[in-house]
Amino acid sequence: MRILAKNSSACRQYAAEELQKYIRKISNCDLLPEIEYVEELPTEIPEDAIVLGLLSELTLDESDLFDPFMEDILDVRVENARGIIAGSNERSILAAVYQYCKSAGCRFLRPGTDGEYIPYCDLTSHKCHYRKKADHPFRGECCEGAISYEHMRDTVYWMPKVGMNMYMIEGLVPYSYMNRWYAHKANRALTGKDIEYDALEPLIDQLEEDIVKTGIQLHTIGHGWMFENLGIHHELYAREQEIFDALPEEKKNYIAMVNGKRDIFAKSTFFTHFCYSNPDARKSLVDFCVDYVTKKPWVDYLHVWLADYINNNCECENCVKMHPSDWYVTLLNEIDAALEAINAKTRLVFIMYNDTVRPPEKCKLNNPERFVLLAAIGQHYETGYLNEAYTGEIPPYVRNQNVTPQNALRLHWHREWKKLCGGVPSIIFEYRFYTDQYCDPGHMRIARETHRDMKGLENVSFQGCMSDQTHRMYLPTSLPMLLMGETLFDKNLDFEAYVCDYFTAAFGEDGARVREYLEKVSQYFCPANLRGSAKNAVEDTGINSRENKAPIHNNPYVAEQLAKLPALLEEFAPVIRHGMSDTDPARRQSFVYLHYHAEICRHLAKIYHLAALGQLEEAQAALDPLERYLSGIEPQVHEAFDLFLFDRFVRGTLRLKSIK
Repeated sequence: MRILAKNSSACRQYAAEELQKYIRKISNCDLLPEIEYVEELPTEIPEDAIVLGLLSELTLDESDLFDPFMEDILDVRVENARGIIAGSNERSILAAVYQYCKSAGCRFLRPGTDGEYIPYCDLTSHKCHYRKKADHPFRGECCEGAISYEHMRDTVYWMPKVGMNMYMIEGLVPYSYMNRWYAHKANRALTGKDIEYDALEPLIDQLEEDIVKTGIQLHTIGHGWMFENLGIHHELYAREQEIFDALPEEKKNYIAMVNGKRDIFAKSTFFTHFCYSNPDARKSLVDFCVDYVTKKPWVDYLHVWLADYINNNCECENCVKMHPSDWYVTLLNEIDAALEAINAKTRLVFIMYNDTVRPPEKCKLNNPERFVLLAAIGQHYETGYLNEAYTGEIPPYVRNQNVTPQNALRLHWHREWKKLCGGVPSIIFEYRFYTDQYCDPGHMRIARETHRDMKGLENVSFQGCMSDQTHRMYLPTSLPMLLMGETLFDKNLDFEAYVCDYFTAAFGEDGARVREYLEKVSQYFCPANLRGSAKNAVEDTGINSRENKAPIHNNPYVAEQLAKLPALLEEFAPVIRHGMSDTDPARRQSFVYLHYHAEICRHLAKIYHLAALGQLEEAQAALDPLERYLSGIEPQVHEAFDLFLFDRFVRGTLRLKSIK
């Protein structure tokens, strides 16, 4: 048997190698295909071959393809280990390879080799005919939490297997997130020190190579780039201030004037605006973007975000002449013109966020074809994305006195932004799996919410979702993440059928019992009430006061529900112990994670039950044993569980200071 492909890129070579690897695994090496790289793909499919290529190369239907840079079409026509596997672009060829594997029974349960369930299939009598254009062109993650290079790498290689097609590296180096991991910020049992910025740069270079290898869209930067041409990386606050203080006065004038002073705001360049009316300041930003794109032409989407703070725009006599969004569009047009001058293909992403939620009043994008709009809407996950018409008055703009708008007004402004920008595609920026998943330790409620909201994105005029989140949320299950990726790809995904298939693949013959157990865990932890108690969850999900549920504190109903958990955990323990001896490594690992999860739930049930009884000090004291336990088991669960973000969330529910 042969696999025929062009060897014109790392992605094509990787797709061929992945197909070869999985055919061998699926067939228990009954089939041992060899890869042949050819200059031109054959017009007739040989009897002993699977051919990999673009739709155009294999003369397949492209009538519904309008932008191959952005849109993904998978086309698989394989019978008895002979046929074609094709895509609208190179990443789609790779995704189509995985679709063929899934048709043969493979399930990619979570990142890493211990997340692959691969049953035997006689491929010589197996048939897969599948063609599908992704319903949303943007389906991906942005790094957050506490992360290592390996966590990001494993996420990148998993994404094409589960319907996702883009990854964002926030910042030139996501220093804060990586430093949390390498310095062991939340682990009591491990000692660490802050890592040097320079030590992380080679790791990000390698990660970019990994992303290019998979062919998925590479999105970069966002916040934390504007001070690079002034010689300041976004890293440790003290170093940023020291370098800034040594700058010449004309360079300090690039920085926003707030309350009569030009200085780093809130101790971080991450939070600091430029003086956008200053042409020299804007040129510094434009020059950086040109230099960056010149050095990294493989970057598909450059995110040009401003400061990660609100109500601290420049108050100088020139900046006050226009709205912040008008100055923002002015800057975007200058960056676009400079990229056009060097024939750069990189597209630009601008953001509706904080002061730029309100659309511009005077300026428009000159070249909308280069741009994508990113919108941090932040609706409450209890209700989903409500496409409510905004009927109120538009509040007047008062510089640096913005109030977070209602969701209906946000969505109104989102529509206005799109009209002003020639109908550019837009992506919703989600925080669903930042800490909100910890409101639902059973994962079953958020699984339903995720499926509902990804299915309904079109109703609020979005073309996809960028999920700003931990890469380690697979304890107890990966179901919510899988539903995000697969439903973004296919909005008609049947929830019940998919969930049943998932639990069978992940837990075998006990899959239905595991689901029933986790449904009860979700119920007894009262997710809506936890959302009302946790500072991070409230901020990240945009809960309005009128939507708040009663928090867990002093709550008899929550106390009653939590009191049921110890018996449930005890009753289900034998099923977990039995599953931990499963002969399939992926299923065995699923039960191992369920074992650790049950112990975490025992601690949480006690902590939250005390809070629900009104015994907050006792609840706070009960957190100590849980933090010690988690610090001890982190080496065993770190690929599936983000200790830093979990601890931040739980401390928020208990009104304790979070670890920085």
